[in-house]
Amino acid sequence: MARPSDPRHQNSIGFGTPMSCPTSCGAQKTGCLSRFRRSSGGATAVEFALVMPLFILVFIEILQGGLYVFCYAALEKATADSSRTIMIGALTDTASTANGFRSAVVCRNLIAGLSCGNIVTSLQTTTLAGSGGGYSVFVSPDEKSLVPVPMDNAQTAYCTGAPGTYGYIQVFYAVPVFSPVWIALKLNTTWNGTSVVFARAAVAFRNEPFTTASVSTGC
Repeated sequence: MARPSDPRHQNSIGFGTPMSCPTSCGAQKTGCLSRFRRSSGGATAVEFALVMPLFILVFIEILQGGLYVFCYAALEKATADSSRTIMIGALTDTASTANGFRSAVVCRNLIAGLSCGNIVTSLQTTTLAGSGGGYSVFVSPDEKSLVPVPMDNAQTAYCTGAPGTYGYIQVFYAVPVFSPVWIALKLNTTWNGTSVVFARAAVAFRNEPFTTASVSTGC
């Protein structure tokens, strides 16, 4: 009759005992993991170098667009407030000249932070009867656009008009351009040695039949 095998004999033979990985195998795995980490870090650096310039460009475009919208909104409000001052005959003696009008009326209505030196104004008046010509005097002869305004305050019109006359005020603000995309697309122009794009606001109105004395601009 065969004896049952002694478990101690089995243990001595090594059946069922898990094999241990040699030390060299563990070292090899550690080296592979280290190389993988280094490779992953290098790939991340390359991806960052490729994406970062695009991110900076998008950020610059957001700043440029935001600056333009901010200046345009501020200019719209300042122009509307200035036209109302003219319309009701509330101009003071300081506004008897174009420079005085810009500093005392337009620039005073600007939001803080915007430069008065970047403002260009054009104020014209007309009548609908007689030799006035109506609003057609503000339109170019080919009737495809408005008469262009020179971006030089020394050459622009300034006429506040009399009670009942029709006025047309245009105010421009030179917004600094720092966007490489805007420059590449030639959306900018050089003004006083600076790269700018002009935001424009305009209001057409009719002077109230005010009876109080208003300033005389000699027009």
